[in-house]
Amino acid sequence: MHGNTPHQNTPRYDDEVTSLAALLTLRASQFPKRRAFVFEDETGATVAWTYSELDQRAQAVAKWLGGQAERGDRALLVYPAGLDFIAAFFGCLYAGVLPVPATYPKPRRPLPRLDSIAADCKPSVVLTHSSVLSGLCLDQQSPAVANLNWQPTDLLEPIAGERPDQKFGTDDLAFLQYTSGSTSEPRGVMISHGNLLHNLETIRQGFEIARADAGEPVPSGVFWLPAYHDMGLIGGILTPIFVGGTSYLLAPTTFLRRPQRWVELLSETGAQISGAPNFGYEFLVQKTDQQQRAQLDLSNWRLAFCGAEPIHPSTLQDFAEAFAVSGFREDAFYPCYGMAEVTLLVSGGKGSDAVRVLHVDRDQLGEHKAVPVEVASEQSHSMVGCGASLDGQRIEIVDPQTATACDDGRVGEIWVRGRSVSRGYWQRDDVNREVFGACLSDNGDEPFLRTGDLGFEWDGELYITGRLKDVIIIRGRNHYPQDIERTATKSHVAVGMGAAFSVETSRAEQLVVVHQIEREHRKADLDEVIRAVRAAIVEEHELDPHAIVLIKPVSLPITSSGKVQRQRCYQQYLAGELAIAAEWTAEPKQGEVDAAELPRPEFLNNVISLETDKLVSEIEGWLIRWLTIRADLNPSVMQPDTPFAELGIDSLTAVEISQDMDQCLELQLPPMMIWSCPTSRALASYLATELVAVRKGESTTA
Repeated sequence: MHGNTPHQNTPRYDDEVTSLAALLTLRASQFPKRRAFVFEDETGATVAWTYSELDQRAQAVAKWLGGQAERGDRALLVYPAGLDFIAAFFGCLYAGVLPVPATYPKPRRPLPRLDSIAADCKPSVVLTHSSVLSGLCLDQQSPAVANLNWQPTDLLEPIAGERPDQKFGTDDLAFLQYTSGSTSEPRGVMISHGNLLHNLETIRQGFEIARADAGEPVPSGVFWLPAYHDMGLIGGILTPIFVGGTSYLLAPTTFLRRPQRWVELLSETGAQISGAPNFGYEFLVQKTDQQQRAQLDLSNWRLAFCGAEPIHPSTLQDFAEAFAVSGFREDAFYPCYGMAEVTLLVSGGKGSDAVRVLHVDRDQLGEHKAVPVEVASEQSHSMVGCGASLDGQRIEIVDPQTATACDDGRVGEIWVRGRSVSRGYWQRDDVNREVFGACLSDNGDEPFLRTGDLGFEWDGELYITGRLKDVIIIRGRNHYPQDIERTATKSHVAVGMGAAFSVETSRAEQLVVVHQIEREHRKADLDEVIRAVRAAIVEEHELDPHAIVLIKPVSLPITSSGKVQRQRCYQQYLAGELAIAAEWTAEPKQGEVDAAELPRPEFLNNVISLETDKLVSEIEGWLIRWLTIRADLNPSVMQPDTPFAELGIDSLTAVEISQDMDQCLELQLPPMMIWSCPTSRALASYLATELVAVRKGESTTA
């Protein structure tokens, strides 16, 4: 069989709705008092907006933009988690300005990704929240970002009846979705209104969701993925508006700090739809116990989508077994495959169903052939099926060398054609011709998108095997190896060329970096070099490497033209064939320490009476001891001025630690405070100020 058999089409959406702007206008008139979104922040406080309120707030943003930008201009959206992002997004659509979702800001830190996006799309304005401007140091950003017109939209008064009178067709651009990952070569995917409407209908059909305007009950959903992530934006925000339902949103940091809150909210609301990347399900199993699960009712959760990174059968099985006591049904899982270049969803099932797991010969798979074997076979490798193409999309598995379609069971590159495929990357005509204009050798008239992903088809199901392109996916985020390699090279004068790649450990992808030592620095302190590389990667990419390997000069595998052979380096690493000068591998954690079991610090009894310097000193000493135990660190490397990044405290660990520190110190700390106070000494000073303020009833933490 050549090409994935599409599911049968159902009637399209109302032809009068040709844009997302028209869609919200329609929903506001149909269901003005229906709750569109309910957002719960890190403290548990909630705010709800009806469709009418969202429409009015979007109109206020559109009115302001009307005096600041022209149709087709770009606006960066730099927001913390919350509903103001949604109002700004639709305000841009109303005004004909292209919204460009950007990563969440971190106080008092440079934002290199924001710089690179701004340099690429050249925005006219930056829309944000007033809390961002109060904590963001613009002088640390590039002039191109710092000198832009920053507008806190939460200060705009909602208005009605002043929506700009602009008509949009399906071919008009709606927004730019920058693919997560590369800061050196950012690519903004140009998503049109037609792309969005088609993919939203594709999602609706795949998820088997009713539409409110069809007179049927619409299921609600719970989502915690970031709004700047395509799955978070299109799946958690735009799909509920498309069907006219209600979406319950959690801050991503809430999930990282208290992952059980995700399923608690599902239990409380009776929501039927939710999902996450593979790591989200695995994280939840790790962070909950049987007693907590027994208190939940997940019997209404009928569709649990899983995508954005490799899906492990064991993760789904473990989750289903762990939460069976909560009423979760294994057939609720909905494995799927998608990417920003195809708006979001490429393949999936027709509603939830039993997960399809195929067991293939591991060695044969290495030869690009899928050969089924018995589960008990020593060569058995389990793979999760990601459904079939949906709503008229066409999928072909193609030999990337000959551009010929592959037969069932043959691994090739996944090519996609259909109405959800975007118009390409912003201002990248040369790349677009290669990536979005690929043609099969026996049919040169139909352009396909080359996804760069590898897979095969078997019995009408798509299976993902890997990536043709060198992209590392960890926790649902893309990381480009050339960016990580550049960071490592800049971290220390002794670091030369290298290769970054991922390896699979404990059912998850982990980062490995291999760099050769510069010849003139062969006698450098290599332990110091490794610490510098690790700290730089954690600091810039919020990712702690699994292993750092320093190899001898001129031993890195490269091509005749001097390009790094990452796959060859990966193979040498696995085979133990690298010319190693020094290496470091993360040790398995000894087991998490329950924050409730850690002793209450003595200084909490004397916060007001202690002199400031004395209080800071006591907090600093306690903090070093506490972090050494909590983060399972080597006591000898933990000093007051040791950067947390050098200790491998990445973004996930930082959020977890802040949650435990809240309990120990009886504070409500910002989730990312460790990123703003990067050493024990700096954090101790901050904590002293907070503790004194709390005792006096004047907390500065907000």
